[in-house]
Amino acid sequence: MPRSYLTVGPDWIDGNDHMNACYYLLAVKNAALEAHDLWDYGVAFRERTGESNFVLESHIRHFRELKLGTRLLVTTRVADLDDKRLHLAFEIHDADRDFLAAIAEFVTIHVRMAPPSAKPMPDDLRARLAAVKAVHDGIPLPPQAGGCHALNIHRRPARQ
Repeated sequence: MPRSYLTVGPDWIDGNDHMNACYYLLAVKNAALEAHDLWDYGVAFRERTGESNFVLESHIRHFRELKLGTRLLVTTRVADLDDKRLHLAFEIHDADRDFLAAIAEFVTIHVRMAPPSAKPMPDDLRARLAAVKAVHDGIPLPPQAGGCHALNIHRRPARQ
């Protein structure tokens, strides 16, 4: 499972003396970009194909606060996919004290960039992501996952 490390910096701290909620999204965005590059679905893919993905839905559940200087570990997994959509689940951990601080989930849709329009993923990309999902299926999701309501993509067909 892709792993990204970051450190909570001073700009990330709010008036409550902990990591501001918006920076959880930044941490997840950085992890997502790294994972997309690893899966050949990042910048090189977009430049080569003129295709990418857009976020349809996101959800974050916060469990414990994170403080200045905390070293974060963000793991990224493919939780589900269909011909157009990808469900990513991220776990944000305190890397040194070994606790789960938050879970974030995204549902994205595959698009042609110009003009932006949803379309099925190319077969080779879908096969790569399905292979990643098969590996990730062997690692249980935390019971707190499942916050996005549009995530039942294996039960609800994508619109054509």
